Amino acid sequence: METTARGNEPKTLQNIAYISIPDSADLEFLLWDFQDAIAAYARLSGTALPRPVDLGTDDASSVADGIVFAVEDALDGEAMAVVEQTLDCLGGAETRVYVAVQAAYGSAEQAHVVVGRLREACEHRGLSWCGGITVCTGAGIAALRRSPRMGLLRRPFSEAMDKLVGAVRMGCSIEHAQRLGGGNAGSVDADGMVRARPAVPAPIWRAIIKRLGAHVQSRI
Repeated sequence: METTARGNEPKTLQNIAYISIPDSADLEFLLWDFQDAIAAYARLSGTALPRPVDLGTDDASSVADGIVFAVEDALDGEAMAVVEQTLDCLGGAETRVYVAVQAAYGSAEQAHVVVGRLREACEHRGLSWCGGITVCTGAGIAALRRSPRMGLLRRPFSEAMDKLVGAVRMGCSIEHAQRLGGGNAGSVDADGMVRARPAVPAPIWRAIIKRLGAHVQSRI
């Protein structure tokens, strides 16, 4: 089932806010990957790149018509309060809300609860919930920053991120964007989320992330 009807109406987004809650290297990596990908697609297509805005400024022109959250699946009450305050800063019901959720390896159950709370918060404010992606990586995904984007380790997450990028570029829900683009809308769940898992078994994934993380720390 597709998300809210208003979120399924394509819209060219002009100003996008990027918010990570809480601040962490992993969530910043997800936002960096999104911004890097959307900039690349804009260059390839010769289209304008939406302007990143800071919701904390007093500049009236910084009202966002789109927002991309990066959150952990362990979103506690304090963090959720920050999310709700952020949503309260949005100017109108036409704002499209997207999310990238970092979840535990092999389990999206807690992420499903968080997504439900986020969707409810948006709908309570009349905002357009447009879904997003759940990456079941566990901690440490920031260690992949220097890995090839379509290599074995990053490819599942890059493909999911590209679906999110496509939805934001169309200014509609991720499910509707898949339908319009002839993609796999069946990969989108009832909350409008696409789930991505590592392409290698858990013990191998954790060993690789641990080793890459240690290598990054040794270079700092």
